[in-house]
Amino acid sequence: MRRRATVLGAVFAVAALGFGSALVAYLNDGDPSSDTNTAADTFSEGKLENQVADLLAEDQGRGNDSRAPRTFGTESAPASEGPQVFREPTVPPCIQQGIGSNDTAIATQNGTFQGTDAMLVVLPDPADPTRVVAYVMDATCVAHPSPDNTAKVLLKQSYTRS
Repeated sequence: MRRRATVLGAVFAVAALGFGSALVAYLNDGDPSSDTNTAADTFSEGKLENQVADLLAEDQGRGNDSRAPRTFGTESAPASEGPQVFREPTVPPCIQQGIGSNDTAIATQNGTFQGTDAMLVVLPDPADPTRVVAYVMDATCVAHPSPDNTAKVLLKQSYTRS
């Protein structure tokens, strides 16, 4: 009797696993690319506007507002005896070449886009000071620098500065 219950339990377990995998495949429309890559991606077209707004808010919170006068990297902090150093976001040369601009970045963030190492670069919009342009760039050139290795633009969007 125990043996029959064990065999019957194993059969039900195999059937449940088979049904579960069929259900997952059906929900993904059988598309293997939609498995886990998009869940692990840092950047996506749908989330990019909020990410840019968050980066701009962080930048303003640190006192790097582009409308404030520049202090050439140092500023006396009222509660501190020493200078406070503000760093400009660094954009690797291969990514600057891919963007085609030497403008100073407002903000940058490393991450992934569609399973590829990527860098988000936020620049002021040269045509409209109330807007920014966000570039998601292929960052594989950073790990393998060479003179002719230029980053590709993976996604480019323009947003209103908040």
